[in-house]
Amino acid sequence: MLTTTGSDCGIAAYSLALTRSLVDCCGIDVITVPITPGKQPFPHYEEQAILLNGADIDVVHIQHEYSFWGGVLPRSSSFWQMRYLIKKPLVMTAHTTYSAAEMLRLPTERRIPQRLVKRALLLNRSWVQSVEIAPFVTAVTIVHTKAARDAMIQRGAKPSFVEVIPTGIPSAVPASQNGVGFVHSHGLQGKRVISLFGFIAPNKGYELTLELLRLLPADISLVIAGGPRNASMQPYADLLQSEIAASGLADRVIITGYLGEDELAEVMAASLLVVTPHTQATGSYSVALPLAHGKPIVASNQDCFREIVERKPCLELFRSGDITDYLRAVTLLLDDGDRRQRLGRSAAEYAEATSWPKVAERTAAVYRRALELW
Repeated sequence: MLTTTGSDCGIAAYSLALTRSLVDCCGIDVITVPITPGKQPFPHYEEQAILLNGADIDVVHIQHEYSFWGGVLPRSSSFWQMRYLIKKPLVMTAHTTYSAAEMLRLPTERRIPQRLVKRALLLNRSWVQSVEIAPFVTAVTIVHTKAARDAMIQRGAKPSFVEVIPTGIPSAVPASQNGVGFVHSHGLQGKRVISLFGFIAPNKGYELTLELLRLLPADISLVIAGGPRNASMQPYADLLQSEIAASGLADRVIITGYLGEDELAEVMAASLLVVTPHTQATGSYSVALPLAHGKPIVASNQDCFREIVERKPCLELFRSGDITDYLRAVTLLLDDGDRRQRLGRSAAEYAEATSWPKVAERTAAVYRRALELW
């Protein structure tokens, strides 16, 4: 398993949970080879290849995200240096399947010079293909949504080589204090808490949620349960802090910074409901955690969230980016305790049906297919 490791990466958490279930439930021996994110010197990949091509290795499974190899811009990625060294049957999980334009954030680019450069880059068809599809046609590829699979096939992948396996839902860590300690430590007594969980990043919909908070009763507080993933995301986190201060909402918003599992359990217990208003998403731990805790959730109608609802009606969806519809969905749950309870029960049922052991079984079947196709 070629993957990131450590506590500061959602894909690392995904890989660890998958690995544990592959070992415990499927009897598969897994050797983890850590990815050092960013473009590395060629000898680094040669050293990794020795491990990946070992005589005792049957299948190599790569957790793919563009930043792991240096990014998407021309000559920034070292992915192919590593890929050509692997001589074993290969499975890839594509955690990001956006179009090249979406990865460049062209639709939201307002700076004229940068917009012109990005448009020119998108005219380079070979570069577009190297980003959107080329890494994934050399392996049996796992994606998290039907929409991602359709996009892969439209770009040229063989349908038989692309498998949809939703992100596994972890077992919930019990909140030993039932959220009471968190409420008291942050002065939230008498408040109704809405939480938004995950590493702070521009796609999480914070700005829309601040706009929402202005329209909600004064007893509603927002907990942003997370912090920036790394130093490169700190400027955005600082900008968000400035926007909160300028909005006059500082007394109603708490940013916790990075939290461990026990602390997150307390936030979940203290939350009346959870929001995931993402503007981009292909699957997110930000929704997996509250599902595991059986929380009522309001989510934007991104493909990955719509597909969860298709499997089980356990999310209240709103039109992505639409403040009026966001307000409707949140107000509906705030005012209807029975609806919150129904959604919470459905969330817990979905979590059980999409547990990591079940995801591991489906992943093991993909390994067998890769061996047959090799």
